[in-house]
Amino acid sequence: MSNLEQMQPKMSVYRKERTYAFLPADQIPYRHALVGISYPDPDYRIFRNADTHINVFEYVLEGEGEICIGGMWKKVKSGDIYILREQEEHQYRSDSAHPYKKMWINYTASYISAYLDAYHIQSGIYTSETARQYFELALETAKYGNKYSESCFTIAECVHKIIHLVAASINASKNADEYKIREALDASVYEKINLDTVASNLHISKSNLIRVFKKNYGVTPYEYLLTLKTETAKILLRETTMSVKEIADRLCISDEHYFSSLFFARVGMRPREYRTKKS
Repeated sequence: MSNLEQMQPKMSVYRKERTYAFLPADQIPYRHALVGISYPDPDYRIFRNADTHINVFEYVLEGEGEICIGGMWKKVKSGDIYILREQEEHQYRSDSAHPYKKMWINYTASYISAYLDAYHIQSGIYTSETARQYFELALETAKYGNKYSESCFTIAECVHKIIHLVAASINASKNADEYKIREALDASVYEKINLDTVASNLHISKSNLIRVFKKNYGVTPYEYLLTLKTETAKILLRETTMSVKEIADRLCISDEHYFSSLFFARVGMRPREYRTKKS
């Protein structure tokens, strides 16, 4: 196959599907992508074994289907997004009585697993009406894009937008107290935090605040905040010329010696030693 042929989108129709394949040049951030739309078909079935490198992103337009995650079949319906990650067995099928119509992107890229991990997105069913427009844009780009290289980048951007919106929908659906407690802690890395005040703002008791947070994150709020401050200190030691005292002050730890002892207990070396070894 010539380079010119390889750079052109390939379109095929298979069992009431319309598919566009993109095999981009080296500067495009993925190995290949398939973009398509599946029309209602009661016999629609897909199976891939666990060595697949394909990441599946699908938006259900109408009808119903099922996906298999961890050996469990789950129903999907109009408005649902489902994501199936690479290196996991993929099974999904149309409901025989109400077969679904769906837009989809099958995406293979070296970075995508780390990208999904960063947003804490596992294989599953999600909801984000806003994400629909990026499935539509990817499909329209695949159909009508005039410049192939630009179309490849647009498809990558659509996948990134879908991931961002799914992550936002996950955060929005989290338990309000749990999420707000963590937000308060994250915002306090350069401040002193008073858990009594946080609890009062959330209209819960301090003991309930600690219980809720530990249940969801596995550590107490105090331990979480110490870890956050320690990790921030490591960045400041590596990337800036701030003195140890200045870093302690920035992190609202007024005693430099206490900061040094705290750092040693959690990292295994004093701040100055850490800076020397990591510089």
